[in-house]
Amino acid sequence: MPIHLPASALSRRDWLAGVGATAVLTACGAQEGPTSDGADGAALDADANGTVPVQDAQTPADATFGVDAMATDLGEDASTTDLGADASTTDAGTDAAEASAADVTSAVLPMNPITANGQFYITSCCTTPAVDASTWTLTVSDRGKLLATIDMAFLESLQPSDKEHTLECIGGGPQYQLISNAIWTGVPLLQIFAAKGIQVPGDVSEMKITALDDFSTGLPTSDLSLPIWLVWRVNGAPLPPEHGFPARLLVPNRYGMKNPKWIKAIEFVSQPYIGFWESQGWSKTAYYRPNAYIHGLTPSSAQKAGKIQVFGTAFAGRDSVVTVDVRIDKGPWQTAVLDYGGVQDVWTLWHFDWLATTGFHTVQARCTTASGATSDENPEGTDTLAGYNGSMAISLTVA
Repeated sequence: MPIHLPASALSRRDWLAGVGATAVLTACGAQEGPTSDGADGAALDADANGTVPVQDAQTPADATFGVDAMATDLGEDASTTDLGADASTTDAGTDAAEASAADVTSAVLPMNPITANGQFYITSCCTTPAVDASTWTLTVSDRGKLLATIDMAFLESLQPSDKEHTLECIGGGPQYQLISNAIWTGVPLLQIFAAKGIQVPGDVSEMKITALDDFSTGLPTSDLSLPIWLVWRVNGAPLPPEHGFPARLLVPNRYGMKNPKWIKAIEFVSQPYIGFWESQGWSKTAYYRPNAYIHGLTPSSAQKAGKIQVFGTAFAGRDSVVTVDVRIDKGPWQTAVLDYGGVQDVWTLWHFDWLATTGFHTVQARCTTASGATSDENPEGTDTLAGYNGSMAISLTVA
């Protein structure tokens, strides 16, 4: 299936223009591997103690990202990948596509801006249901009264579009960097409601969302205008089973626990609804909080004195990240280079060139958002059950 990078992503970064959307999506794209979105699916990301369930073990962060991963992610669907505007308008044909793919392996970015399906973090509360898309339906009701039934054929008739969107698990942290970014395909819920003649009741403010694995959560109806999306493809391929096949929600500004997978029912309810994870102490609102991660460096990584490129992610949901700073050994904060992002709902990728000397050092990264909020200087964050909001630090020895 062709993969289309949204125009917002194409125009946002000179880097993408340099290597070509085709190369990015060929390297990062349509795969049907064990992929899912951690904190997003019809389940959350961690248990009430802040630990990630054993069955939801994640791909290591440094395996998820990096130029090498991009080069090895050339998937079986590469031959069907849409070459996009840049490549399709050239006469070079295959040669141009191959050149773009080669450029990816030498690109400046140390991390993939788009996470391959097989490397997207996975977190779920329960088992992965087996679903037949041809018989799947989504019901919409108002306090017990059925308003409409939606199936996949109806959704496809609405001419779905693409949306770049980052998901992060509320149970993540420096040890489990549960955050990924992808191109999702679907339709805003309000558009679906309009096509079905559904009017949001004026006397309710909450929706109960139920999933096929019996996960549930509550969302305010005001979020519909953000908008909330119903999606059924990711990076050009149908949602993998662990990601919520056949359809799931994308809810801006809220951690993955508020982005249910395997969705089966939406009900307008009279009272605020306490869902699966909220009932166990996790945040009811689950708003994203500013956080900065360092990728690639580990306490055991062998580093030699000289120039070391420190890189990672920063994210705060709708409150776009505008600055990332790095400090060495609690010295002055120094501004890092922003490589990608800087917009709502999409992570920011950054790097910092450190001239390292021999000895034991601590490297820390923090972020600042458009509203002026910052990640907390505590590397571990301040409240496990509200989502990671720390400025990650790594201590290591340089030889």
